[in-house]
Amino acid sequence: MRPLGLYVHIPFCRRKCHYCDFVSFSGMEGVFNRYIDAVIAEAKQYKKLFKEYVVDTVFIGGGTPSVLEIPHIIKLVSGINNAFRHHIKEFTIETNPEKLNAEKLSAYSDLGINRVSIGLQSHDDTILRRIGRRHTWDDFLRAYTDASRFFKNINTDIIFGLPGQTTECFFETVEKVISLKPQHVSAYSLKVEQTTPLAKSFSGADEDTDRAMYHGAVDMLESAGYVHYETSNFALPEFECGHNLKYWTCAEYLGLGVAAHSFAGDARRSNTESLQDYMEATESRLPQAADMTKLGEHEKAEEYIMLRMRLADGIVFNDYNTRFNKDFSAEFLNQISAAQKMGLIVADKDGIRPTKKGFDLQNTLICEFIK
Repeated sequence: MRPLGLYVHIPFCRRKCHYCDFVSFSGMEGVFNRYIDAVIAEAKQYKKLFKEYVVDTVFIGGGTPSVLEIPHIIKLVSGINNAFRHHIKEFTIETNPEKLNAEKLSAYSDLGINRVSIGLQSHDDTILRRIGRRHTWDDFLRAYTDASRFFKNINTDIIFGLPGQTTECFFETVEKVISLKPQHVSAYSLKVEQTTPLAKSFSGADEDTDRAMYHGAVDMLESAGYVHYETSNFALPEFECGHNLKYWTCAEYLGLGVAAHSFAGDARRSNTESLQDYMEATESRLPQAADMTKLGEHEKAEEYIMLRMRLADGIVFNDYNTRFNKDFSAEFLNQISAAQKMGLIVADKDGIRPTKKGFDLQNTLICEFIK
């Protein structure tokens, strides 16, 4: 049986954050049941196609999946479990503090969910209000304390480069998170999308400030025992996110729900971003993929290089050579030499790995290998 990651998109939230450009909708409580029925129906459409696969990771993301009430989550998890063969090692649900409570967390655990991700972003309540978050630091602490009663694998999301955020303020956020000892921390640089409300009043942090925040967070988290295993992700040993590693290692995964993406075989698929179109198509038993791209060997190799360069492990020669029946070190001899001279990678007989400078200049590094 081939392993498969399963992503389920829950496109609902109480109110969109000012920086968010994900496909999500607020004030849609009236369609929660209909949408979950549509996701389960889509899963059943794939049942025969993926009969040779076994689901080993599940990630329920959004949006804000924790806006769903317990009966919704029970129906959703039961439906997708019945649609696929599964032997789930890691099952994650994304949450926000203001809609998280002990009752929900207990229900998640009972359903086999074994990893919870809680969005903090900042400990500073003024900044949280400025970016449209509906929780406070105290709300987060309450939610985290409740979560730690039921889960031994907790991720905390934080963002740097926020409006009004100084380096000292961000480092205080990092310190407070470290003091809680979550098993995983995701630290993202804010990218101001022009379609978001935040873009009207904020153009983003300057590059020097952004890099100072990033470097400081890397140093603080590594000093606290976290492994910097991917550009924006840090984990205590053996707590790397198995599902997200599928994306970065070009493993196969199936996405269910509006705007969900999939990669299996030699094709990438994406579902429609229209909530109404998604539900109507699924109810009519029509195929969901709004867009499908078949990848040739060259495209797959380029994607592999691009994604693997996000990982501290970089590119393992044996893996590349087996996948593509090519010798990476011979094929990219000149590029490896150039990247080494620029201080972007370290190389040995087993592979190449980005340096801290390589993580900083990731686009430059990738362009060395993808012309």
